[in-house]
Amino acid sequence: MNLPATVRLLLVADTSVPEALGSKLLQAAEKLKLQLRVSYSSPAPFYSPSMAKLPGKIFYRLADRRSWEWWEYQKKLLREIELLQPQLVLVTGILPLNPEIFSVVKAQGGLVVNWLTDDPWNPIHKRRCFLTNLPLYDHIFSTKKALQHRLRQVGVLSTSWLPFANHPDLHHSPLPLTAADIIKFSSAITFVGTGAAERLPWLRAAAAAAEDRRVGPCRLYGASWRGLATPGWQRMQVVRGDDYCKALYHARFVLGLLRASNHDRSTDRSYEIGAIGACGLMQDSDEHRALLPDYPDEGFFNTPEELQQRCSQLLIDDDLCEHLRECAAKVLRRPEHTYAARLGSVLQWWADRR
Repeated sequence: MNLPATVRLLLVADTSVPEALGSKLLQAAEKLKLQLRVSYSSPAPFYSPSMAKLPGKIFYRLADRRSWEWWEYQKKLLREIELLQPQLVLVTGILPLNPEIFSVVKAQGGLVVNWLTDDPWNPIHKRRCFLTNLPLYDHIFSTKKALQHRLRQVGVLSTSWLPFANHPDLHHSPLPLTAADIIKFSSAITFVGTGAAERLPWLRAAAAAAEDRRVGPCRLYGASWRGLATPGWQRMQVVRGDDYCKALYHARFVLGLLRASNHDRSTDRSYEIGAIGACGLMQDSDEHRALLPDYPDEGFFNTPEELQQRCSQLLIDDDLCEHLRECAAKVLRRPEHTYAARLGSVLQWWADRR
């Protein structure tokens, strides 16, 4: 890969927390010795104080999921673009932009691309103003192969698959081990993810296996689980940074679930579990199979019933757990699965069109 020596790059991405995609790309840019500018806004209260109060939330619902601050941010972003004159603007995720943004960048000779990590037609994420942006992008990188056809149907002229990745500084074995960490984070089964009803049958199956084997605990980390029944699972707080690595590493095994509603065939967790050195039991998919070519069938599941069987086996088979750890770590610690490599792919696309 022959990356350009210099590029005026504007990253429009969330860098508010280390695990945000923008933060990972910012660290990747440092690895590649690239200088870039960062700009971002979102409905999160960190960026949009109006969302902390009821009137702001009502306005957000009425304004196609745009906060009161969105309009002022568009003016700010336009000023930044006119000053920087970026050769490449990389937007991450479902962030609506004023169409004038695209016109100004292109008039200056730049290109605008998006790394789309969610399904913009999923009702959870859908914003009409973002959907109208899609044909304006010069290229859309998507973590979901299933979206390629639909993106082209709505007028996207250029699109390609760019999967998730991991970052070695964030996703690593939490060594040395301490007795306190082992006590705090050890579990029979761990799942990390946002609450969703479609995940409940899988969680019930895993908890049933643990109950049958009379082992525990099963620990559930993540937000938005209120109102969803998860018997057999201990509800834990969201984990970040080193605690995230510890929660995965100290689990006997971690569930790698996919969301059908989001057209998942792999997720960010798919790339992080192995890099951390954890043992992953992965929902079967073509992308998971391609990512983990040496994984035995016992490391995958297709139905809740099969998941329960796999869990039951892993809860007593130490050798299999260790084998899964080793297989995943060997593959996912390769440089090709890092965010530096993903950013390199974006820059290579840009360089090929100069």
